[in-house]
Amino acid sequence: MRKDQVFLLVCLGYIGGVFVGSFFVALWWVVFLLCAFLIACAVAFPRKNGVVLFLLLAMFAFGTLSVTSSLGQFREDALHVGEVSGIGRVTDDPEEKSFYRQVIVRMESCDTVYCPQEKILWRASQTTDIVPGARISFACALELPENFDEGFDYRMFLAKDEIGYICHMASKAELLQEDMSARLIRLFFIPKHTFEEALNKSIPQPEAGLAAGLILGGDNRLPGTLKQAFIKAGLSHIVAISGYNIALIAQGFVIFGIVIGLWRRQALWFAVCGIILFILMVGAPASAIRAGIMGLAAFAALSVGRLSRSINILVFAAALMLLFQPLLLRYDVGFQLSFLASLAIIIAVPWLERLLPKEFIGKSFAEIAILTFAVELFVVPLLIYQFHIFSPYALLANVLLLPLVPYAMALSFIGVLGFLILPGLHLLPVGMAYLFLRIITAGAEWISVFPGATVELSIGAGALLLWYVSLFFVIVILKRRFHQYYVQTKNTS
Repeated sequence: MRKDQVFLLVCLGYIGGVFVGSFFVALWWVVFLLCAFLIACAVAFPRKNGVVLFLLLAMFAFGTLSVTSSLGQFREDALHVGEVSGIGRVTDDPEEKSFYRQVIVRMESCDTVYCPQEKILWRASQTTDIVPGARISFACALELPENFDEGFDYRMFLAKDEIGYICHMASKAELLQEDMSARLIRLFFIPKHTFEEALNKSIPQPEAGLAAGLILGGDNRLPGTLKQAFIKAGLSHIVAISGYNIALIAQGFVIFGIVIGLWRRQALWFAVCGIILFILMVGAPASAIRAGIMGLAAFAALSVGRLSRSINILVFAAALMLLFQPLLLRYDVGFQLSFLASLAIIIAVPWLERLLPKEFIGKSFAEIAILTFAVELFVVPLLIYQFHIFSPYALLANVLLLPLVPYAMALSFIGVLGFLILPGLHLLPVGMAYLFLRIITAGAEWISVFPGATVELSIGAGALLLWYVSLFFVIVILKRRFHQYYVQTKNTS
């Protein structure tokens, strides 16, 4: 067995353990028997394959224990509700909601007996003026998050971001003197705020909100009607930072690097640095970091060339993320979608060379359309399973409009940079960006009013698993047939 195969099995063993621990009850006696079985395998099979089996099962057990420990930390009986007061730190950029500002606070010291280690989601007044990194004298009666929908575990959704409590109304929230940590964190978010302000001055609404969503992530800048139109058209994912978006951005950096005279390998490193700077620019939220890791893994995998190594890189990225936060596998839809989208891109790219071997006008558009179709095959079933909504025209909308997204993102980004450097330089790229953005918004609104634009549809876990297993076998069969055809054609020529 090759080293890369052993590496893949070890990563899959850990991911499998996290999966079992996330969806099934992990009893201690089961773990005990598993450890006993590992010892038996090590004694009975001292050869190399026995060692591989031992590593596989050991990582499986480690994954199960990791997710069990994380779940135990956020059990209802493990969290203490009640009044807490002390010094807190605002850890993220406050987010505007419909009726409040969402502020994430972590307590650094407490005056009360109990001091929570978990983060607190404070639903502050919309008039609350607070910046990331601020130190506050904070007091509030903490409550546990409530699950208002049986199909959505809101409490564990927050737990995967280490949020364990809700504060509806703080009895005390006073800003304290800014320290060095506060200055560094606030400085960290200045590029994001500067970029967004320049974007709003350069492009009219609602297209500016769409551009901000494409580049910075989030649909909170879109009007309610347009937001619903994107949902009905199956395009809501384009305003969320995902592995697919990051891969498109990386591709743009490579092209730009080659244009300015870099060699291909230098352009690849230029793209990696660009993605890291991009994540820092948007404030490095957890969703962007996860999408960045997935996108960089997919990008690095594509640069390797071989499909087996590419999948190894992606699986390693997933295992590494789950090592730091095992709850992502079950409770973070963004993680699931980023992984599946990145996997779809990795599998689809080798087919592009076979389906589109020659250069022609519009080849880049055709490549994006094919990648879009591949991504839809992987993510649509999961979206139906998670949200119980199916958009019959989603594939049409994505094939028609998603190829425009890279151009809208690139031109908006260039236009904003031009505005920041010297107002007036931005007019041409911003005008072109507005054209692409307007086509996307108009197309979403047009498709959303089609009869039966959204259909309530539910599929079970068994059907979802059957879909992906069937998709796997179809891909394997097609790959073998294409390989046989390629070998026969090469031999006859």
